Amino acid sequence: MKINFFIVLAFYLNFSFSQNYSYKDLPILESGRIKPFSTFAENQLLVLYGKRSFKTDSSKVEAVDWMLDIVSNPEKRIDQKVFYLSKWDNSPDVEISLGLANEDHYYSYQEIFEGLSENRDFVVNLLNISDDEKSIVDKQIVNVYKKWDLYDKVSYGLIVLLPLINIENDIIKEYLLTNKNKVSYSYLIRNLEKFKFLFKQLVEVDENDWNEVHSKTAEIFNEFQNIEYIISQHKSSFDYFKIIPPDMNDTDEWFSPLNALLLNRTDKQNILLESYENFFYSYVDDDVAKINFYSNSIIENISDIDKDFKPNLLIKENKVKKIAPFQKSMLFYFLSIIVLLFSWYKYSHILRKVALFLLLSGFVIHGYGLVLRMIILQRPPVSTLYESILFVNFILVLFAILFEYFRKDKIGILIASFGGVFLHYIGLKYASDGDTLGMLVAVLNSNFWLATHVTTITIGYGVSLVAGMMGHVYMLMAFFVKKNKNDLNEIYNNIYGLTLMALFFTMFGTILGGIWADQSWGRFWGWDPKENGALLIVLWLLMMLHMKLSGIVKALGFAFGISFVNIVVAIAWFGVNLLSVGLHSYGFTDNVATNLFAFIFFEIVFCSTLYFCIKKRKLV
Repeated sequence: MKINFFIVLAFYLNFSFSQNYSYKDLPILESGRIKPFSTFAENQLLVLYGKRSFKTDSSKVEAVDWMLDIVSNPEKRIDQKVFYLSKWDNSPDVEISLGLANEDHYYSYQEIFEGLSENRDFVVNLLNISDDEKSIVDKQIVNVYKKWDLYDKVSYGLIVLLPLINIENDIIKEYLLTNKNKVSYSYLIRNLEKFKFLFKQLVEVDENDWNEVHSKTAEIFNEFQNIEYIISQHKSSFDYFKIIPPDMNDTDEWFSPLNALLLNRTDKQNILLESYENFFYSYVDDDVAKINFYSNSIIENISDIDKDFKPNLLIKENKVKKIAPFQKSMLFYFLSIIVLLFSWYKYSHILRKVALFLLLSGFVIHGYGLVLRMIILQRPPVSTLYESILFVNFILVLFAILFEYFRKDKIGILIASFGGVFLHYIGLKYASDGDTLGMLVAVLNSNFWLATHVTTITIGYGVSLVAGMMGHVYMLMAFFVKKNKNDLNEIYNNIYGLTLMALFFTMFGTILGGIWADQSWGRFWGWDPKENGALLIVLWLLMMLHMKLSGIVKALGFAFGISFVNIVVAIAWFGVNLLSVGLHSYGFTDNVATNLFAFIFFEIVFCSTLYFCIKKRKLV
């Protein structure tokens, strides 16, 4: 019955992806990765607003809808309070310096523009000096400017595709081969020879002799020039939206619409530009059916240009965000803890099964999320700090479930559910910083080594954490549960087995890392901080095993010592990145010092207090 449930669950999750594309699935190149437009929009809004959705007076707007509104109506959104100057990230001096005084710290484009304009010379000077010469407030002011500049790019980046040029004369429309009352700058550029001919006819006739066609042509030309003026004033904006793939073999770089217009376009690229133009015509008219139609047309056109483009991955990415597998698995892990706690009070046997069912449900969804990440990124999910947290968490839960399968005493459920919630919580903190599906730095872009060294060492992290948590369980049971000698012996033996397994994976992973380093950097070992961290785990596990086998420590001492492997793993995993040096300082963040030190302090105090209380009371 359980197996059938999980099969049905996996089937549903796997085949719930629609093959109909929407505007959220439109591809764009950012940071070396082709991603859905929705993800791109979320990244920009997160920088500006601090959230992945925009809240208006009446409703919450998805990031992609917010961005399309901005793009379609750049002049109408200047009063939108989308700039959030966090009181944590910005000193009050920043707002004072720029003449900003909103209590909620939310500001509009116009307010930020006025603040920067009034201090133009000061801001320009800050932009021209090195970071070493800037104070904290100076850096924060520069950050405000960057946010304003980002909004400017978002606002004007696609203006060349918008229907902003009026064509009301039937003769002109017929000549330009359009039935629309408005066309885009892009359309006129794509039909430049016809447009030039119209202008030539205009200048060859004296203004006093103009007919309606001449007058309307003059109006068209004036509107065309207005857009060119905007382009000249916002040059950096027009390379921001890279949505046109190259129709050639000598580059992988995508183009912005304006850059594509300036190049020698192929017929396929012209067709794609036309599809984008029609999309924005439809969006401005709020024609949902046509919006979806042209969204599909755009993706089909891109697939025709770029044979390596995989549109289904964009659908999967958006569906993954909608399903939110890691948030859901965290919820199941949390519910498992709650039910498990109640099971020690009443209905022990039944509630254990319920807790195990919730745990397994969370585990399946957790694994499903990892599989989808691998499909989308086409690599193992262990290449960034966020990914390693998800994978280590999965390994921890897996081994704890296996532990529960053999023992059936709820300890495995406790370790799995508690560890699952804790690591998911940490992971979600890192996920809030932006796009978690980023591209790899060059040295990591090797699927073979990702599948061997990185995966192996990451499994070692997970098994080590399970061993460390088992050490905690041993001491807690020794302190709280009386007459449990047999249970303690079994747990002790389990800790020993987990320690051996952790040693195997960490040592093997470290050796494979040395081989990789030799191929990548020309040396097997260089005392890099990350290498030292991996070695530290191996040495700690070896030390504990040596102390056990030589009789230096008994069961309690071994459990106490192995509990500290959690600290060692945390230092090797997170701590070495605080140094910001070494060849392994890629893809990670250094904003972990406070939490790391708090964790180390808690572990030392908790384990030491528990150990000495047990020793003093001679409970073991």
